[in-house]
Amino acid sequence: MGVIETPLDLLKYYHAAARGTILVISGWRGVGKSRYCQQAVMQFCQAGIKVSGILSPARFEDGHKTGIFSQDIASGETQLLASTIKQEIIGVRLGPYFFDADVVKWSDECIRRIESGDLVVIDELGFLEFDRQDGLVSSFEVLRKKHYQLAMVVIRPECVAAFSKMSFDFDLIEIDA
Repeated sequence: MGVIETPLDLLKYYHAAARGTILVISGWRGVGKSRYCQQAVMQFCQAGIKVSGILSPARFEDGHKTGIFSQDIASGETQLLASTIKQEIIGVRLGPYFFDADVVKWSDECIRRIESGDLVVIDELGFLEFDRQDGLVSSFEVLRKKHYQLAMVVIRPECVAAFSKMSFDFDLIEIDA
């Protein structure tokens, strides 16, 4: 594992990377990991690079984060994945969020359908995947197949060691506020 300093020219990194390179984006809650990935997706699409995977943009209401969406990059389809609003979603609770089991399955199916790509984005792997073997678990198989040039994978700092123990070789960008 190599730690990479930011800012990083992602297009330059992409073109220099060996096929099947994994770049882990890590940082604490609210520092902008998903925003970083959204900006990268826009940059790569503008450069004509095929991008697939899942983004998890936040939902804000009155300046407060109240939910998390799941967006299939290939189709643009977006569904509400998790919410802090009582009774909006009945599902598994992690921290302040309730996760919609059907949307979790849909998101994992979007990952499972990735056959190949230039850039694969997986936003994010966390306690659902590492502690409960739920969530975007198909990500591990997709990453092992290496049918991509570069995979950007968002992983919380407390889960990076678990990812490393799965024998993945990766570079690491640590995002801070």
